[in-house]
Amino acid sequence: MRSSPRMTRSTATKVWRRSSSLEWDVSWPDLQVSVIQPASLPVARRIRREALLQAQLRHSSAAEYTGLRLGLERSRLNGLVLDYSVLTPTNGIEGSAYATTFGLDLFGGSLALGLQSQNGAGKAPRTEASWTGIWRDNPWLSQVQLGDGISTGPRARTVRGFALSNSPYVRPSVLGNIPFSGQLGSGWTVEAYRGGRLIGFDSVNPLGQYSFDVPIEYGENPVDFIAYGPFGEVREFNQTYRLRNEGLPAGRLEYGVSAGECRTPRCRASGNVDLRYGLSTRWTARAGVDQFWRRGQGDLSHPYVGLLGTLTNSIAVEGEAVGNAVLRGAVRFEPSVDLQLQAEAHRFARGVQNPILTPDGRLNQLTLSAMFRPVSRLGGTYIDASLDRVHATSGDITSSRLGASLQVANVRLLPSVRVEHQTTIGGPAFDQTYFSLNSFVLSQPGLGPFLGAMTARTSLDIARGMGPISASVFVGRPITRGLRAETGATWYKGGRGTSFSLLVAAELPSVRSYTTVSAGGGTPAMGTQYVTGSAIYNPASSSVDFSGSPSLARGGVTGRVFLDANGNGKFDRDEQPLPGVRVVVGPTFAFSDSSGDYHVWDVLPYEPTAVTVDSATLASPLWAPAFAAIMVEPSPNRYRRLDIPVLPGGVIEGQVVWPTRGRGTGGVSLVLSHKKSGERRIVTTFGDGSFYAIGVRPGEWELVVDPKCLELLQATATPLRFTITPSADGTTVEGLKVELR
Repeated sequence: MRSSPRMTRSTATKVWRRSSSLEWDVSWPDLQVSVIQPASLPVARRIRREALLQAQLRHSSAAEYTGLRLGLERSRLNGLVLDYSVLTPTNGIEGSAYATTFGLDLFGGSLALGLQSQNGAGKAPRTEASWTGIWRDNPWLSQVQLGDGISTGPRARTVRGFALSNSPYVRPSVLGNIPFSGQLGSGWTVEAYRGGRLIGFDSVNPLGQYSFDVPIEYGENPVDFIAYGPFGEVREFNQTYRLRNEGLPAGRLEYGVSAGECRTPRCRASGNVDLRYGLSTRWTARAGVDQFWRRGQGDLSHPYVGLLGTLTNSIAVEGEAVGNAVLRGAVRFEPSVDLQLQAEAHRFARGVQNPILTPDGRLNQLTLSAMFRPVSRLGGTYIDASLDRVHATSGDITSSRLGASLQVANVRLLPSVRVEHQTTIGGPAFDQTYFSLNSFVLSQPGLGPFLGAMTARTSLDIARGMGPISASVFVGRPITRGLRAETGATWYKGGRGTSFSLLVAAELPSVRSYTTVSAGGGTPAMGTQYVTGSAIYNPASSSVDFSGSPSLARGGVTGRVFLDANGNGKFDRDEQPLPGVRVVVGPTFAFSDSSGDYHVWDVLPYEPTAVTVDSATLASPLWAPAFAAIMVEPSPNRYRRLDIPVLPGGVIEGQVVWPTRGRGTGGVSLVLSHKKSGERRIVTTFGDGSFYAIGVRPGEWELVVDPKCLELLQATATPLRFTITPSADGTTVEGLKVELR
């Protein structure tokens, strides 16, 4: 920009601000120009990208430390849990229902014994018994199920028999790496983000192409890209990759075998043999057979083969052929999270009497669906459409739907229109159009403490030529923590008036209760009470704990947090229990009580779970847990005992110096390594080269300078070794000197 000689300094500064959309601080005497907020400048973006890159490299190169590992305990008989649910209506005991299941740990597996009421007061309750065993590290047999359970194969069903498989109990979330690629102009750099976290970066090649190898998880994998041009241009776009749950890693072979008595009257017994193989990261093949034995009817045998995978990141295909049942194919186009197109076609077998796997009388079915989001950042605003055509022996049904979702502040509207066309053999055709409008109103704190906590939902259905056919409105509000109420009204065309209902839901940590009262609509007033929860025996305290969630096939960890003064790892009578300590077990946590006892329930059994202590909740900053982390495999249907010793740690002080220069060096990263446990801590020196660390656990330590710092300084340093001795008052090690040469 060229300024006129007649332009004043103030005018020139204003022109610069307007032309660049930046805030400038101009010092004319010093001939110095400063940008107040330079975040939008290309150089600032480059510095930010480099900082994110360094952070990612540090994260990826950081050594993982898990501390103590405790495998699965396989007891002969241990633990006890009870799941229960009871429904009691006010119109008579004949309408009540209940279900209860006892769970035990038997030889390291989950033993379940249950009773469930049947419809009708005169029917005996349904009994169920099963045992499930898991072996995580066995590549040939990972799961065994005996008794009542679920069959193997793609079309699971209840059986009373057995099921064997080498499929993992909990499948790793990451399947493998899939390349995400594209093309931009020359000189561009691209960053890839998932969930706001930087997962990759690349510069385009001479042809303007880029590519990332992104770890793929089961489900949807949206990846956001930010591209930076050579002249400060910025482009934002996204891609996605959808991985079906049936997908397997390349070279992975899994099997499933099951057989047993049918739990429904449709068959006498059934069996399945299922094989799956990962052809590559993108493709998985499947084959097997379903067999049904029936009384008074012909047996059914259904061999099947299937293939699913992706042609590109955006196009997924699936095909399956099931003998005497169905031929199915599907294709899905999903280039981003804002656009989805899918088509699925079925051709059902003819001449099968009373089929089990397919709807009786259905011949063909075609389903089309689509979703489009006009603005990516408006996640709650989109358009969706579908078309479903069913051809059966009794006639045809064609149904199409066009809907939308509109999000405005805390209000979401979902209008839709549905058109149906039905034809029957030897009968008249039927055509009808339905219009619907649903709405959801979230809480709005700006309306005050009472109205601001309320939520609402409404629905309205209109049929062409008939007018409104149904309508409802419900309003809810939390009463206190864990307790909420909802009331509303429902109207149906042809009914005997409007019906009213009231729901009071208590979702407490120990129990869940739902009380419902309804009246009006031409029916007498009626109420129901539904209570569900579970009870868990805690041997550590010889008491019973209660939970509002099901506890069958779940696990827990319990124990005591104490100050281990003598360092033997065991709680002695003269040692101090530590109250108020936060113990984190997997995704949940608990605080120790006045006796130092803690208990955490609802943990996934069989899988290694990290147990850590929040050091910020320890009474002294010198104290440190004996283990930075403990990996424990909880057993099913019981608590796993785990006492946590806390050691009186110490303080270290020292300095990093250049002996030849006679001064310290600041900003140097030091790595502390505990010899016994492998724990690593990073300490950075102050401006004068001094360093300080508190809460250092007892034991032998090694202190080294980060190799990256040595490379930048072009220096070497000899590792230092020191020992923190256990002491109730803490130990101080000072005078540590690291010399750079």
